[in-house]
Amino acid sequence: MSHRTAGWLILCMVMLALPAIADAYWVSLVTQMLVFGLLALSADLLLGNAGLFSLCHAAFFSVAAYASAITQVRYGFDSVSGMAFGILMGTALGFLFGLAVRTRGVYFILVTLAMGYVIWGVGYRWSALTGGDSGITNVPAPRLGPWSVDNGTELYFLILGVVAVVMFLYSRFIRSPFGLALRGIKSGEPRMRSLGYSTPAHLYAAFVISSFMSSLSGVLYVCFNKFVNPVSASLQVNVESVLMAIVGGSGTLLGPFLGAGLILGLRNWVSTFFELHLAVTGLVFMAVVIWAPGGVVGLWQRFRTTKDQA
Repeated sequence: MSHRTAGWLILCMVMLALPAIADAYWVSLVTQMLVFGLLALSADLLLGNAGLFSLCHAAFFSVAAYASAITQVRYGFDSVSGMAFGILMGTALGFLFGLAVRTRGVYFILVTLAMGYVIWGVGYRWSALTGGDSGITNVPAPRLGPWSVDNGTELYFLILGVVAVVMFLYSRFIRSPFGLALRGIKSGEPRMRSLGYSTPAHLYAAFVISSFMSSLSGVLYVCFNKFVNPVSASLQVNVESVLMAIVGGSGTLLGPFLGAGLILGLRNWVSTFFELHLAVTGLVFMAVVIWAPGGVVGLWQRFRTTKDQA
């Protein structure tokens, strides 16, 4: 058995046994890590594989969360229908915002930043729909047929199962010819065009797929939090989703989740002492960029390489 396979088996056993060996706080924290790790993974689909730095993925996250919450609280949709509608609305927004792939570099960043601000502004100003600062509260616990997910352990296993399926499909996707083409575009777009690839079509499809993943994380967020407000579409969430991917290891499968765990854990720990947790997060990001540009996964790979050579 290879070290890689053994590592995955150990990780799976720890995740499955977590509710039995940890208290409710840690189960809740890891559940948040899974939700925001999925959001970070969606942003990293573009950053790590296509070289596009997007600052609007919180928009898909927020729209899906709001659509799911509103349909359940105000219109009596069941959980599955509400979640499906939320994912549909977030992905539909991705079809529209995906036109941003016509731009590159700093222009792409600015366009996606502006798109994100539009959704954030609508969330705050259209208070009749979104509830303004108060948001949408009292979202019912998820119910899948006869099964009601009404406690933290059940919700943890539900989100863990969804994330596990997404990670499996994602790993297959990035190794597919389409995923390899995306990496080729990141390495040299002119060369891929000369080989006959339609690079705008590839990037547009990747953008829509990443918006679907962000939307899925948004409806899982509502399942976990039972609440959503315009902060979910803020610049902070946009930046943190990319930051999680970079800190954990951009272009890797586990990196965004490790980054999410590190950022969320650091935020919870630091906020117990003082309110400048964003400043500490910024310092961590600077340290990673300077001393560990490959993130946590890159550090581990460097350690393994050094150990094997010794």
